[in-house]
Amino acid sequence: MKSLIVDSGATSTKWCLESESISEAYYTEGLNPYYHTSQSITGVINTNLLPKLKEHDIDEIHFYGAGCDNPEQKATVHRSLKEAFPNSEIEVEHDLLGSARACFFDQPGIACILGTGSNSCLYNGKKIIEHIPSLAFTLGDEGSAGYFGKKLLNSYFRYEVPADLKEKLDKEYNMDLDYIMANIYEGKQPSRFVASYARFLGDFAQHPFARNILREGFENFINRIIKKYSDAESYEVSFVGSVASAHKKLITEILEEGGLTAGSFYRNPLDRLIAYHTN
Repeated sequence: MKSLIVDSGATSTKWCLESESISEAYYTEGLNPYYHTSQSITGVINTNLLPKLKEHDIDEIHFYGAGCDNPEQKATVHRSLKEAFPNSEIEVEHDLLGSARACFFDQPGIACILGTGSNSCLYNGKKIIEHIPSLAFTLGDEGSAGYFGKKLLNSYFRYEVPADLKEKLDKEYNMDLDYIMANIYEGKQPSRFVASYARFLGDFAQHPFARNILREGFENFINRIIKKYSDAESYEVSFVGSVASAHKKLITEILEEGGLTAGSFYRNPLDRLIAYHTN
């Protein structure tokens, strides 16, 4: 049996082809149905994926995607996959359930995503039983790259970035206000654009200015969201995502300060999801 196990985030989609004799990975752009139509998803698959899979008959597809959080959005992705793979059995789920399965398999726990965006849930080993909404880039996403990028840009234009960091920021990034505003108001995915500035904070995470922003963002995520799950102190809190992986030590410190138990940290959930589905 040949399976495609798929993790689609805001920035990119990783397609893992798995069978007894094959283990290969392919990449396309992120396929969030809030930013894509069914037709545009089909176009990406036809152009960038199917030519690489032409020698393979896919039996089943497990697709976990950002934005696949309601039946309408799931249906958008499902239609595109069914058009490209008419003979495959297809499962489309929210990336949050994928993260929970990756973190805990069939055990309960609090699963968190900290990447371009942020999200979390209380998982009972089979399904999500509590979910405090992330409120997305505009209203929430605490602890995410989008959140930190927004904080950095705001501080820059409020003349709050220390001179030593400002010099480096001006050298390494395009800080022209017209350029930034054009990408925010006219760009295809403003959250991804703003999130790209968060890497600067990671590069200088030990600088007091950067560390204060990072700590404030993670404290907001943990204190205002994670601690509000029922009996949060009784569960391990595990994470997937590039931001969580890069700042494991600081996040663990904040969890322990709040009486919570840090679990596992995975930069990418796919290896764990492959194990979940193949075992």
